[in-house]
Amino acid sequence: MTGKRHKYEYQCAECGEWFKQKEVQVDHIIPAGTSLKGWDEFIDKLFVGEDSMQILCKPCHKIKTKKERYG
Repeated sequence: MTGKRHKYEYQCAECGEWFKQKEVQVDHIIPAGTSLKGWDEFIDKLFVGEDSMQILCKPCHKIKTKKERYG
């Protein structure tokens, strides 16, 4: 979307709805904290480029994180 009203709004990659900045979170597409074998792997997964991240609204991020942790 374009225009001043949407200047500081972000679209959730999961549900497709638009949210204000305080209602979204940046998510690692490939989880950073699961099944780690050492600090080097953790650091490699934590510090990734823009193409390895997505914007999710807080409810969608919570659901995705829960699925990643508990299956």
